[in-house]
This record gives sequence, C-alpha cells and structure tokens, in this order.
Amino acid sequence: MAEEEGFVDISEEKDGGLLKKILVEGTGDESPPQGSEVFVHYVGTLHEDGSKFDSSRDRGQKFQFDVGVGQVIRGWDVGICTMKKGEKAILRARSDYAYGDHGSPPKIPGKATLDFEVELFEWREKVKEPDDMTAEERSEFATKQKEAGTVAFKASDWAAAAEAYALGARYITFGQGESSGAGHGHSHGGRPCSGHGHGGDDEEVPPLGDEDKKLAIALLTNCAMARIKAGDHDLAKFDCSKALEFDPTNVKALFRRGTAKLALGEHDAAAEDADRVLELEPDNKDAERLRKQVDLEKRKAKQKEKAMCSKMFG
Repeated sequence: MAEEEGFVDISEEKDGGLLKKILVEGTGDESPPQGSEVFVHYVGTLHEDGSKFDSSRDRGQKFQFDVGVGQVIRGWDVGICTMKKGEKAILRARSDYAYGDHGSPPKIPGKATLDFEVELFEWREKVKEPDDMTAEERSEFATKQKEAGTVAFKASDWAAAAEAYALGARYITFGQGESSGAGHGHSHGGRPCSGHGHGGDDEEVPPLGDEDKKLAIALLTNCAMARIKAGDHDLAKFDCSKALEFDPTNVKALFRRGTAKLALGEHDAAAEDADRVLELEPDNKDAERLRKQVDLEKRKAKQKEKAMCSKMFG
C-alpha cells in the first residue's frame, strides 16, 4: 500500500500495511499501553470510494474497548497504541490489518483497505487487584491515587477526587482488619460494598508501617473532605471513622466527621467530635465554630419542633 503525503508507515512489518496521518496533535508523551481501556470517536470509510460504513459520532457515544488484546481489528490495536491523548488521526488499514479476505458483509467487501478517522480522548490502565500486589506495589499505587485525587480536588471536581482517594484507600488498607476498605471496594450506586473477598484469606497481610499508615489516614480524610464538598455526608462520616481506627486522635478526621454528622442532623454526635478536637487542641478555631454551629442548629431544631407541636395541638 503506497504512502501518500502526510502518512507514515506504522505497520509492524514496515510493509505499508498500516499507515497513519496525524490531523490534530495530541498532548504529552504517553500513549495507551496494551490492555488499557481506551475511549475514542471514529468514522470508518472505504478507501476505494470514501463511502462511510460506520461512525461512533453518528451514534453520539464514544466507543470504549481494551486496546492491544484482540477485541478490535489489528489496525486499531497497533495504531491506537501510537496515539497521544487528544490526538486525531487517520489510520489506513490494509485488509490484513482490517477484515481480511472475506471482509464484513454487507458494508465491507473482502480485501478492502479502510480509512478510520480516530480521535483518542483518554485511556485507563488496568490495575491488578490489591491481593495480587505486594505491599510496596499497593503503597505506590495508593500514592499515585492520592496525587490524582489532589489534582481533581484543586480543580473542584469533587466526584473525581473522592473516587481517586477512595481507590487509593481501598488498596493501602487492604487486609487491615475486618472493616478495611469496606467503603472503598466495588461500588454499587456509590454505597459501601462489603463481602467481596479476593483471596485475602490465603496470606495474612502485615500491619501498615508508619508511612503507609499516614498515607491511609491522608487518603481517608481527603476523601471525606471531597465527599463533604459533594454532599455525600454519610460516606464522609464512614471515611473519618475508618481513619480514626488508625489514629484515634487525628484532629482532621474528628473535625470532618463532626462536620458530616452536623449535616446529617446528628447534633449530639457532632458536638462530641467537636469537643474531642478541643480537648486535643484547645485553641482550634474551626472546632470552636463547629461547636457553636451545632448549638445553633440544635436550637433551630427545637424551635421547629415546638412550632410544629403548636400547630398540631394549637
């Protein structure tokens, strides 16, 4: 297959079987590794006459699949692994990189060369389950999730921040007691999910070292803050309680749990957390404000209850 202007031979055999022409340059230096889940838009046409046979854009939904593992034609498995995030390119695939001698009737004849205009939006690398990792690998992965969560938090993307922090917490707390990761496992509608074992009974996981314990607490308290920002106070309370299992005197966990409890209307429990913070740090202004807010909300609740009783029994 002869190269045309702007096209580069990216075929594995360097025989022109797969050509690529970049239309819009991508960003960064990374490309999706084999096995990662990619998200693309594409328009497929016959090279011979330009007739369109398929388009994700016409359907209005990005196409997602695992690249490099044979879920799609060879031309995509090879070509998309050369693309950068945000890149738009034409992949010209000879029949041996497409649908072969038989084609894909009725729209794609046998031995057809195909053109795909592909735009790569993002990819997600597949991650091993925590029980398939060493303690060092879990710590490294959790650290990366903490960094990703912080980036999302700074961008005010509370949902993405909570997701990253929660995933990191799930990995670093793996095997640490009965409740470890209970709010950070497989999610079904955003609620805590328990009872999903992954072979953890086969080998006892040693307790966390000091640095990993600090990492776990940071992930959990950061996750709680993102949850509070997103209005998910119930899970924020859970995150803080889990952090307090590692350090019962952690001021951030106590304060954020008290904040979550206040939002849930648990006034007495919120007051207890605020008072505990003030025991540990008598000059903590945030805890003082939380305590005052709790008292104010309790008075409002009593006044509301009194007014309702007056209406009922006037």
